[in-house]
Amino acid sequence: MIKKLAFSLLATVAVASVSHAWGGVGHTYVAKLAVDTLPASPLKTLMLLNKDWFAAASSHPDRWRNRPDHAEAGRHFLDGERFGFGSDLSKIPQDFAAVQKISDYMKLRSDGMNPWTVRRIYGLMVLAMREKRWDDAMVQAAYLSHYVGDAHVPFHATENYDGQLSEPSQKGIHARFESVMLEKSVAYSELKPGKISLTKDKDSVATMFSILQASINEVPSILVIDKKASAAAAGDTFSDAYWSAFTPAAKPIAIRRLEMGGAALASLLESAWQEAGRPAPPAGFQAKNSSLPYAPEFTPRGQTPPPFMPVITEEQKIAARKRAITLHIESEALGKFVPCTVLLPKGYWESGNTKRYPVLYLMHGAFGKHTDWLKNAGTAAYLADLPLIVVLPDSQGDSFYQNSPGFGSWQTYFEKELMPEVEGTFRTINKREGRAIAGLSMGGYGSWHLALDNPGKFCAAASLSGVVEWGEGKPILNFVQKMYPTDTEKLYATNALWPKIEKLTDKKGAWRGPTLYFDCGKDDFLIQTNRDMERRLLEKGLPFEFAEFDGAHTWPYWDEHLRDVLNFTMRHVAAPTEK
Repeated sequence: MIKKLAFSLLATVAVASVSHAWGGVGHTYVAKLAVDTLPASPLKTLMLLNKDWFAAASSHPDRWRNRPDHAEAGRHFLDGERFGFGSDLSKIPQDFAAVQKISDYMKLRSDGMNPWTVRRIYGLMVLAMREKRWDDAMVQAAYLSHYVGDAHVPFHATENYDGQLSEPSQKGIHARFESVMLEKSVAYSELKPGKISLTKDKDSVATMFSILQASINEVPSILVIDKKASAAAAGDTFSDAYWSAFTPAAKPIAIRRLEMGGAALASLLESAWQEAGRPAPPAGFQAKNSSLPYAPEFTPRGQTPPPFMPVITEEQKIAARKRAITLHIESEALGKFVPCTVLLPKGYWESGNTKRYPVLYLMHGAFGKHTDWLKNAGTAAYLADLPLIVVLPDSQGDSFYQNSPGFGSWQTYFEKELMPEVEGTFRTINKREGRAIAGLSMGGYGSWHLALDNPGKFCAAASLSGVVEWGEGKPILNFVQKMYPTDTEKLYATNALWPKIEKLTDKKGAWRGPTLYFDCGKDDFLIQTNRDMERRLLEKGLPFEFAEFDGAHTWPYWDEHLRDVLNFTMRHVAAPTEK
């Protein structure tokens, strides 16, 4: 069952045991072993306090994959032989740019991206710990647990991932080894914690390749064991005879891989904590299911799945819109009064003059205005129970949220007039950790553009179906010329996102900007440019979140995935505080 969150927009994720990857049992074992392996420290205290949550949440990425996120599946494995070197993974380039000479980005999504995914999640966890965002740190730790656990499954390292390429076929061996046998025959009490070995971010890819090499090396033995057990059971792999023959020989391999998985995960958790500066978590901190990205639970075959998203009725949306406040801000930069809409959290006026709230600036798309998010989506209703102030600026035409000869000094207005006016009028947390920014399409570009220009003011930036390639390549002249009537191509390139990203990456490759989130529908005309952005961020080894869902460049898509943006936002902004 999906429980209701305290927030109306999301559903509490009651993490269930599922039979994917190691299976719920295997992922639980790896996570618990990692906690038991950690050396005594504030990190271990945190993980022990949240051990059951952590073990359950480690299965969450399988649910996310089946939401579906079309970019997710390849993150769970690496089909070693597909790179052309047989089972010798040492010959596969570990640099993400270099490996694409063998298997390009889209092919890697089917051949496997596990090592580079681990590095990305590791980077997100370091960033969250460094900034003391413990809700997000625990989410990233749970995701890291899953991907590291997956890498220790022998059949996640081979093209023959289910015995389907064997002669004769051994289809089904994947589940028999990693799920069914564990559930039937392996108890947690049989496993022993290992030893940790610290790994730096830059070495995490090499670490994962070493793990995957050890995994693929186990495959031939398991296939031989399976063939012998199948022969002993006259081909009936569901029979007691099969398990009596299979388990004694295969179980030691499974135990070895689980124990190594726990030690590897503990090493990465400890390394991330140390790389973040060994921050002390709040005393008694409890991770919350509401911090996990929304993903529906698995349901047994034949049963009706739960609602894809918690349903918000039209009546609730209409009622919530009545809470909106419209401001008209006098702007010297633009030479006019400029409207914007503000949505305040429930209880704002009753909370006296002391409580301050984080703020999200939410940008509309091209050909739109500040009321779009209010009229075309359930925005106000999704925010009803969130402790968050949301500001809906108006772009004053298709300004792309920049300063330009054609549309005036919009960015100056935003930075020097709108933000001070809003944050002087309402009780906001006027610090970096109190601000996030997001938007759709043109506003997706705008959110990253403004956050990357102001990394000291925004802790997070989210783009839905964003025009992330703006400023690159040949501009669409009849559109861009409205902004830049002269020197069009030169001025167009001045606000491209990629140079801003490079500028915020220091000489050691560390990220100094806001946490970036972006998603796009697989049928959106902008999907390829969003995929290109993921590819470039992976090549640079930067922390970010990216998802590719069903859908196109439409309001139904943005309405649904605004809730993902709000989940992301709440994992990054500071909690309300007393003045």
